[in-house]
Amino acid sequence: MASLSRSQRLGPLSEPLFRRYWSGQAISHLGDRMTPVALAFAVLDVGGSATDLGLVVAAGTVPLALLLLVGGVWADRLDRRKVMLASDAVRAVVQGVLAALLISGSAQIWQMAALAAASGAAQAFFEPAMTGMVPQVVSAPRLGQANALVGLSQNAAMIVGPLLAGGLVAVASPGVAIAVDAATFVVSALFLLRLGAVRVPPSERGTFAAELVEGFAEVARRPWLGATVVGFTVYHAVVLPGVLVLGPVVADRRYDGATTWAVVTAAFGVGAVIGAVLALRLSPRRPILWCALLLVGGSLQPLMIGVGLPVVAIAALIALSGASISVLFVIWDTTLARQVPAGSLSRVSSLDYFGSTVGMPAGFALVGPLSDRLGLTPTMVLLSAIGVSWALLTASLRSVRGLRASPPVAASH
Repeated sequence: MASLSRSQRLGPLSEPLFRRYWSGQAISHLGDRMTPVALAFAVLDVGGSATDLGLVVAAGTVPLALLLLVGGVWADRLDRRKVMLASDAVRAVVQGVLAALLISGSAQIWQMAALAAASGAAQAFFEPAMTGMVPQVVSAPRLGQANALVGLSQNAAMIVGPLLAGGLVAVASPGVAIAVDAATFVVSALFLLRLGAVRVPPSERGTFAAELVEGFAEVARRPWLGATVVGFTVYHAVVLPGVLVLGPVVADRRYDGATTWAVVTAAFGVGAVIGAVLALRLSPRRPILWCALLLVGGSLQPLMIGVGLPVVAIAALIALSGASISVLFVIWDTTLARQVPAGSLSRVSSLDYFGSTVGMPAGFALVGPLSDRLGLTPTMVLLSAIGVSWALLTASLRSVRGLRASPPVAASH
């Protein structure tokens, strides 16, 4: 039996540009996954409530939602690498300031919210640039594997990041964990610098407004895209607030606080890593139908966390949800890259991210008061019921069921 060549063994990692890109982002993802745990307990440590935590998280999502469409247009117009570099620089400074405030003991809720807003604004430019960047640093036949490897690094960070953050919160302080996140943005920027000039997909350029309108037109031409983005909107506005805001509150009131929440979050990461490995070998014939059905598994998370199960059972179930969400987003990112012209990909992905984030501020702000009124368990059951119902509705749509996998597209007309 012939042995595999080095290129075959390493897949996309045999390509220098992708290897450098992936290495920097893998380290940055680690910091990204530390911050939610650290920030949640930073708010609680200064006497904040579930409502306060929701407001801080919402403060980060408002500018993210408002600026994503702008970020998507600029990421298609400018060098995506430079857009990512600028975003990393801003977030390194912001997280450094937050870490200093927390470590000095002078942090207040309004300061955390203001810094979260600044970080969210920078992220609005980074995310669409990142999505458009992957097809530029890897060969087309390896795009699916490349997206799976990006997902694998993100999901591995879900395991290590929360555990590291939980340990740092327990033995040091939330501020130390935030400081590590600031350092990872610096590392990400250094790897981006090592990429050098990256080829930019050729396309005709119009005015800013015309390009923004063209982004909407690309979505309108693909009914499955708009329908799935609406499904993601419901997931992020309804389901995620139950996990990210009420989850730490459940852990704090019913279990062992930061340690329990770190274990549960890491369990999601374990499942997500398994999902990413599986996604390396998956090539579904009806990719968007898969996405809608996998969203059902992700939408069960508040129910799993909120009904009083033992921590081991919660962790096992959350791992299954993690696998579902991981496979979903690998399939989704690959489908977008193959169905949308390269010169429009950042704009379309910004509309995708916009749909995912536009309802999050309200969700984060309202889920705390809702739980105060209904109680933690009824609220989390309700959130899962809404998420599951909408995911099943999305799966029933003809455009979602009918889209079949196809080769990459080259140009927009």
